[in-house]
Amino acid sequence: MDLLQKLSSAIGIPEKIGGAILDKLWSRGARLLDVEEEAQKLRHAKDHIRAVLNDAEQRRFIVDDHVKLWLQELRATAFDVDTLLDRLNTITAVSRLGAAEPSRKRKRLWPNIELGLRQRWELDAWISKINERLEEIHKLKKSFRLQAGDGRRTAQPMQESRRFVEAASHLDERPIGRAAEKEKIIRALLADSGMDLPVISIWGTAGIGKTALARLVYGDQEVQNFFAEKIWVWLPDRCDVRRATKMIIEAVTRQKCDLLSLDILQQKLREHLSQRRFLLVIDNLWAEGFQFWESLRPSFAGEKGSKILITTQSEMVSRMASNILNINLKGLGIDACSQILRVYAFSGIISRDQHDLELLVKRIAEKCLGSPLAAKSIGVLLSGTNGQIEQWESILSDMQFLEHDRNTDTIVATLQISYQHLPYHLKQCFAFCSMFPVGYEFEKDEVVQLWIADGLVNSNGRRPVEMVAGRCFDELLGRSFFETSNSFPTPKFRVPALMHEQARFVSKHEALIFDPDNSHIADHPEWIRYVTVTCPKDEPLVFDSIQHYENMRLLKICPAMKLPSKQVPSALFSKSTCLRALDLSYTELHVLPDSIGSSIHLRYLSLRNTLIEALPETICNLFNLQTLDLGDCYRLMDLPEGMSRLVNMRHLCLHLHWDRVTAFRSMPSGIDKLQSLRTLSRFVVAARDGAKCNLNELKNLNIRGELCILKLEAATHDVAMEANLSGKEHLHKLMLRWSADTCTQQVYIEESERVIEALCPHTGVKHLRIDNYPGRRLPSWVEKLSSLESLEIISCPRLTRISIETILQPQINVRIQ
Repeated sequence: MDLLQKLSSAIGIPEKIGGAILDKLWSRGARLLDVEEEAQKLRHAKDHIRAVLNDAEQRRFIVDDHVKLWLQELRATAFDVDTLLDRLNTITAVSRLGAAEPSRKRKRLWPNIELGLRQRWELDAWISKINERLEEIHKLKKSFRLQAGDGRRTAQPMQESRRFVEAASHLDERPIGRAAEKEKIIRALLADSGMDLPVISIWGTAGIGKTALARLVYGDQEVQNFFAEKIWVWLPDRCDVRRATKMIIEAVTRQKCDLLSLDILQQKLREHLSQRRFLLVIDNLWAEGFQFWESLRPSFAGEKGSKILITTQSEMVSRMASNILNINLKGLGIDACSQILRVYAFSGIISRDQHDLELLVKRIAEKCLGSPLAAKSIGVLLSGTNGQIEQWESILSDMQFLEHDRNTDTIVATLQISYQHLPYHLKQCFAFCSMFPVGYEFEKDEVVQLWIADGLVNSNGRRPVEMVAGRCFDELLGRSFFETSNSFPTPKFRVPALMHEQARFVSKHEALIFDPDNSHIADHPEWIRYVTVTCPKDEPLVFDSIQHYENMRLLKICPAMKLPSKQVPSALFSKSTCLRALDLSYTELHVLPDSIGSSIHLRYLSLRNTLIEALPETICNLFNLQTLDLGDCYRLMDLPEGMSRLVNMRHLCLHLHWDRVTAFRSMPSGIDKLQSLRTLSRFVVAARDGAKCNLNELKNLNIRGELCILKLEAATHDVAMEANLSGKEHLHKLMLRWSADTCTQQVYIEESERVIEALCPHTGVKHLRIDNYPGRRLPSWVEKLSSLESLEIISCPRLTRISIETILQPQINVRIQ
């Protein structure tokens, strides 16, 4: 009798049943020991799944609903595999780090086993479920008789080329097809209408070129010379009078406005505009209610000759607002569309088939239906074919096919062609942007960091991952999937309305923009990975409304104004275990629960412009965290002590407006252990062990962008030398600040001069600011900063304007206060 029979007999179970149970237990036990091996098999399966999805994306049109459902289930499984592997990798990496730390404790019983029994049990159950799903998916594939290579396919996706980025800028200053409308609007703007506040409107369908025409007018030299103040503001679809007034004030002052009272806002706006002849462009005016315009209009009290130019999709808004000129913008003619196509399609191309390509231009222009956006996007697409006539004909064939699809909007169908010819990785990046509400303005760095957090972009080994993601961004911008906005102080972008429709369409099963007024649960909540909550009203966010989406990888809150949500429920992190990105910016958040430390997949956390006062120490358990955005958190006085454990941190954003900058009470030690750090907006100098200063922790950090060094009175010359600012070639903005009470004290004079001399930055610094400096002279390196554009000297009583200006080039903007 073998071992299994003996055990069955001993516990009184019939041999057959006992043998089956023990076989299962034995099998489960073996799998528990081989979790890593099973996970390795899933890694290979993940690569295979990606290849299948890539193959499916290259098919022109998949119309079978069963196949679409099969592909969606495959994508959902791929997400789950990714999460499982990430969890295993994280547990393993953290275990290794823990084992490497010196400890007086007795060694573990099984030093070769890096996973505990509980984790192995959970991972094994997870792997088993995934394997069952993959087996079912494989059976369905056989029943559908799907084979790689089936079906009509798109041409091979074009390789990345800077030609797209360069081509995208060609048309910005060319009024193709709109010369008559432009001239008509300019004459109306410069004429004396005799009215108190003349308003001109441009209205028409999305993608027809309203904004482009307004920009041509806005940038015209006659217009620039005539108006003393020129203001451009883009309004989102849901925008009340208070928010619109606030946005216009920000556009006028180019500073953030935190006022909340409508009366005060309107008074402030009148004060700014009353003494100037202004041109105000209101792009994308949607409010059809008469009350909105009548409430907004009284704030625009400028000098005689002031004008307003609006763009809108609504004829009703146009007729209600305009009083001197109302232009209904129609589609471009075929000749104008052909001209746009040529500008982009033939950019840098010399083809043997030039004559045949010219013949195709007119046929393709006809399918653009008068939309300059469609013509531009198709033209940029054609420019990537290197003049291969077969690919031009293929694109035309696709346009003809979609033209007869009754379920597809005509212009949207043309834009769909541009999407379908994107490489797979760019499709993923663009679809991700569907999680932004229509008109949402984003910074390039924000999108790049979110793409990286979601695993959509990886480093190729030669370039930093941010550079790879940045090229993806530039590519989509060049292909018109993004557009620039007139924002400040840093450039911002948005997804054009028609492109946003396309993004929402291709990601409809995975991305959800959740509106409290439209809170229905998705048909397949388990498929939802990206959740955005829009909050148009000033009321607390009900987090219970998103509890159904436990597989979400991203949660973003988009408040219209400051959102009164003071804390996040602890249960959010225990239920949403797959989170990779969490954005709670611009809320009145005071407290972040300790339970956030359980979100081991989290890579991106933004608390920008919140009322957060302290961060829980458990945040230092987030091994994968890459971006922590604490910009404009003026109440935050300390960082957690364990920050040095966040070894994957790349961006620690601590930006504050330099006129309002404050120092932390202390800076946690070990910042120098964050070897991947690229962004560190603020650094507080602290004395260690009585006299030892921590400034040398900056030595090996490759910081980029902005750096503000505070409490320099605690620094010494020798340690300041070790900071190695001269080696930080990508540092462009530098602030050196002593505490306010030190600038008049004699005791700091000589040492401050030695310290500032040691803090010599790289010559690439463009903006330098020195605050509360007790010294009598500027450091010798200032005049060697060949790229310097501006110098600010604030509260430095021993420095004189003459001593400053004599060593500077005349083109440098100097501000002394």
